[in-house]
Amino acid sequence: MLVDLEHRTFLWTDLHLPPSEGFQSVSAHSADLGRVGRDLYQYFTAGRTTLWDLAVWHAAARSDRVVVLRRGHERAAEVWEYARRPDEEAGSFADRIRTAGAPDLRRTAEDGRATAARAANGRHAFLALLDGDVEPDKVTGTVYRLLPGPVDGCGLEQAAAGDLVALLG
Repeated sequence: MLVDLEHRTFLWTDLHLPPSEGFQSVSAHSADLGRVGRDLYQYFTAGRTTLWDLAVWHAAARSDRVVVLRRGHERAAEVWEYARRPDEEAGSFADRIRTAGAPDLRRTAEDGRATAARAANGRHAFLALLDGDVEPDKVTGTVYRLLPGPVDGCGLEQAAAGDLVALLG
C-alpha cells in the first residue's frame, strides 16, 4: 500500500520482487521499492482517460449541441444541454462538458430514458450509454453502450470501447 500522508490518499498495489537468498527482504530492496512506489503513484494519480472522456471528445467533435443525461439514484434525472459558443474550440467545448461545467440549459426529467430518446429522435446522433435502455426513433449514427438493451435494435452503428479510441485517429 502506498500512502500519501500530505494528501491523505492511498493506493493499493501488488508487487513481486525476486527473493534474496530465499527470503523477501524489504531492506535489501528499499531503493527499488521507493522508486517503484513513486512511479506507480505518479502513474495512477496523474489522471487516466476514461470512457466518459472518450465519449465527450467524440460528442464535442461531432456536434455543436451535446445533451447529457445525469441520472440520479434517488431523484429524477437531470438533462444538461451544452451548446458550443461561437468562439469555443472543440477541445474547450469538450472540457466544459467533461468537467461538468455549467450547462446552457438544465432541467429535471422524470423519465430519463424517454428524455434521452426524444433528444436523439429523428437525428444523426452519437449516443454513449451505460445501459442500452434508450430506444430513439428514426435515428442514424453511432452508439456506444456498456450494457445491451433496446438501443441495439434501433439501427445505430454499434461501437465498442476500442472503437472509440480508434475513431479518434
